[in-house]
Amino acid sequence: MEEAMGRSGRGRRAETNGESGRGNEWHNLVADVEDLVKKVANVDDAEIAEIRGKVEETLAKAKTTAGEGAAAVRERAGEVSDATDQYVRENPWAAIGIAAAIGIVVGFVAGRR
Repeated sequence: MEEAMGRSGRGRRAETNGESGRGNEWHNLVADVEDLVKKVANVDDAEIAEIRGKVEETLAKAKTTAGEGAAAVRERAGEVSDATDQYVRENPWAAIGIAAAIGIVVGFVAGRR
């Protein structure tokens, strides 16, 4: 049961955090470019039509690349999280020692400012 609670807790944290500012900016940029392409869709100029085609193609590639990159990052983050969880469960005293050492270093650096 504890393991199930741990996994569901991580999932809830990810859901409540929502999208980052960069993610929102990306979606806004994509929406703006799509709106612009729609607005110039009925312009009969050949040069505009060629540019519109290039923009649509580039936008489609960017969406695909961004989606693949985000999925890869999420997958790797999950793997790292699971490995860290397993290490802490197998070596609790080592994890406490590492956390204490990091706390001492951070405290020392913060105290010097």
